[in-house]
Formats: sequence, C-alpha cells, structure tokens
Amino acid sequence: MSETNQNRAFKEAVCIDAMRVFDSCSSQDCLEDLTLTFDTVSQAAINEAQYIKCKCIQVTGTSFVIDPVPFNRGFYTVDVTYTFRAEIEAYGSAAEPPAVVYGTVTADKTVILFGSDGSTQRFMSNSTAVPSTPAPVSGCAACCDNGTLPVAGVSIAPPMCLDADLVTGGTPEAPANTVTVTVGVFAIIELMRPVPILIPAYDYGVPESDCPTESDTPCELFAKIQFPTAEFFPQGLEASESSCGKCGTGTEKKE
Repeated sequence: MSETNQNRAFKEAVCIDAMRVFDSCSSQDCLEDLTLTFDTVSQAAINEAQYIKCKCIQVTGTSFVIDPVPFNRGFYTVDVTYTFRAEIEAYGSAAEPPAVVYGTVTADKTVILFGSDGSTQRFMSNSTAVPSTPAPVSGCAACCDNGTLPVAGVSIAPPMCLDADLVTGGTPEAPANTVTVTVGVFAIIELMRPVPILIPAYDYGVPESDCPTESDTPCELFAKIQFPTAEFFPQGLEASESSCGKCGTGTEKKE
C-alpha cells in the first residue's frame, strides 16, 4: 500500500463476498513408481530405447472429490487427483541423439480437513446455481442430508522428477517397454466457503500514476534495457535450483 493510501482516513465499513479458508494442510509426497502412458508414436520410441532420462515433469491438471466424514460434522475427506506430464528422452544408443517423448500419469492424494457446514444454495444473477453437491437422482432427502460442500483448492510447487526407470518387457520381436517415474510433490490443500465479510474501506482505488505513452524509436527503447550481466556468468547452485521446474512443449527455445 502506498503512503498516500495509508494516510487516508477511514471512510466506511463495507460488506464483501469472499472465499474464507476454513482449514488447510501442507503435504510433501514422494510418489513412487508411477507408470507413464504414451501415445502410439511415443510408445514405439520407448520400445526401441536402451535407456531413458526424465528431463522434467509438470502438473497439467487436478480434480477433486469431497465427501463428508461420517459422525464428524464439518469435516470432509478431500481426494485430489494430480495429472502429470513428463518429458522423457529415449536413447536408442549412446551414439544417437535421443527421441523426446511425452507421457502422462495420474496420482491420488487423500486428506481430511475441516470445511464447516452449510445447507444453502447460491444463485447469482449472471450465472446458474452453485449447489456444490451433485443433484440427487430422485427425491429431496439426498440433497438435504449432506447440505452443500465446501470448495477445495490446491497450490502446487513445480514437481521434481526424482527417478525414472525403463522396464523392459514383451519379446525381442515385439518389445513392450514401460517407463516408471518417482515424483516429489510439495502442495497446500485448502477447504473454502464463500462468506460475507465486513471490512474497513478508505476510498475507491483510484490509480495514482499515468499510463506512459511510448514514442521512442526501437533503438531508444533498447538503450533503456539494463545490461543482462547475469546471463554472461555461470549461476550458483541456489540460483540454478530456483529456475528449475519448467517443462518444454516439444521444441526448446533458447533465450
């Protein structure tokens, strides 16, 4: 907050609608021996590989299943399913460049968190109902017994590919190799509900600076860029680790 905003006097108390985090937990999971799935072309490269390397891995999606804990009101089991996409280098021989292929795999994580309880549905004028629970097939009791579920969220640090193994199989005439990976995941899982919160308001957030209009020539703009000294010197261990965790998208671009 700028010094100007800090000096403004309290104006009024306003009510806002916000997602309140009722409970959260941090997890450090080592997911061992996850078997990757490849498309037909990539699987052919894996079948011909003599050895492989896991170049990097990333989380491409998550899904949640939330269920109330019986006889423990307000608590819920949260089943999180991670979908990983791994970049694999498949080496047919040491003298040949590797074939870069991509495989996917899912892994599950289950936690129990407090999510409070509620029995109301939310309707918005610019959207459909947000019941948080699946509609029952028939009858009212199925909907009313559980009430509405909280909303789950997960924040994930870039995962680490700790190990990758090529498991040979099939026959020499028809090899059917598989790739297993061990993945390290740091995550924070939360349970939230929308709630009205009263907060102090000082004023509307009016911008305090003007939008600049660039009229410089390309060379003048280039002259304003700070010289990238760090690009010309090797990075230390700490700096190298902070830049890890980015997967390619099929072709690498050198910057």
